[in-house]
Amino acid sequence: MQISYIIVTRNRRETLLRTLEHLRANTPLPEGKWEVWVVDNASTDGTAEALRSQVPWVRLIERPGNEGVGARSHAFPRAAGRYVFLLDDDSYPVGDTVTRSMAHLSANPQVGSLTGRVILPGGQEEACALPGVLISCATCLPRSVIRRVGPFRPEFFRKAGEYDYSFRIWRAGYRVERCEAAVYRHDKVMTGRSVALSHRMDLRNNLILAHRFLPQPLRGAYTADWSIRYRALARHAGVPRAARRARVEAALWGWRERMVGRELLEPEHIESIFQLNRQAELIRQWAVTHAVRRAVIAGFSKNLYATWRGCREAGVAVSALADDHEAYQGMSYRGVPVRPTVEAIAEGPDGVILSNINPAQIDRAESAIRVHCQRPILRLWTPGKTEAGPSESGSSESGGHLSAVA
Repeated sequence: MQISYIIVTRNRRETLLRTLEHLRANTPLPEGKWEVWVVDNASTDGTAEALRSQVPWVRLIERPGNEGVGARSHAFPRAAGRYVFLLDDDSYPVGDTVTRSMAHLSANPQVGSLTGRVILPGGQEEACALPGVLISCATCLPRSVIRRVGPFRPEFFRKAGEYDYSFRIWRAGYRVERCEAAVYRHDKVMTGRSVALSHRMDLRNNLILAHRFLPQPLRGAYTADWSIRYRALARHAGVPRAARRARVEAALWGWRERMVGRELLEPEHIESIFQLNRQAELIRQWAVTHAVRRAVIAGFSKNLYATWRGCREAGVAVSALADDHEAYQGMSYRGVPVRPTVEAIAEGPDGVILSNINPAQIDRAESAIRVHCQRPILRLWTPGKTEAGPSESGSSESGGHLSAVA
């Protein structure tokens, strides 16, 4: 068996059936060389019955309750494919993504996960905030890596489970890479979800990550940053109580991590994921080249601390944090005021630094800044050259590299 697709679903029968039909029609392997596992989280819309009657070739695992996205792990010990594709019930690979992913992983045994470029219905893209983190709707992993790393953890019922799993892949001695030429469609079929639960999980689970994987002083820095960021978003969404509950729960998880022992990332893993030293060096080079002494940081991003720290290391003063999201207006970040982009740039900084390194957002973020700014702009991530074959020398370990844009 060459590949196993693993899909987790709940109450999205018709969406799932369309995805399965796409896989059957477009998987570039003969019958008997691939399989599909569907883990059903106690659907009440007839999903299990439809699978048994309409697509009996699908291997079905029924769970008695809703276990969230981590339920996909029930298929891990049963999957027979050498390579495992993690999909949502509305996502699927297109073009030569399957063969390209297998070829790259075969040629690069040090790569533990290969994430592709995810295209949404409107043509926009989707990715995790950090390039060194997989996205579980569009990723291929060797089965051997899954067996070593283990299952997704149930505490990440929703949100941040991909970060936990990626950090564990790095700790196991592998790399998490991204291939721009491996393309997935994500139909992004929305169903009723609790806004309060979503914001609670965002804050709580990201704080668990900091407690579990980051050493001091980074733990304190990212705990503070993520608390500020996700609390602001929860308040703006009208669910401040969800944020308060999240902080209480995260504090209990922090105590648990101290008691059972943290799973700290090694310094080289932290650098590959958060790119602290690389950002500082690139900011320093850019500042010298363009005579930048005072800059605006654009974007209240998840990795904002790395950019703020890089500016301090490079001796660049930060005059403002530019972000147009209403949730952040009137706030400050480490003594720096948060202002709308037009206002922040109107103050006349020597240049602008994009803190956002989300592969799906960075091009759009740069374009939005260029509308208002003719000064030098520094972007801290660009797509790497990861293709099917040996890794390109000079590319970063997270499938991208840093670059300056004048």
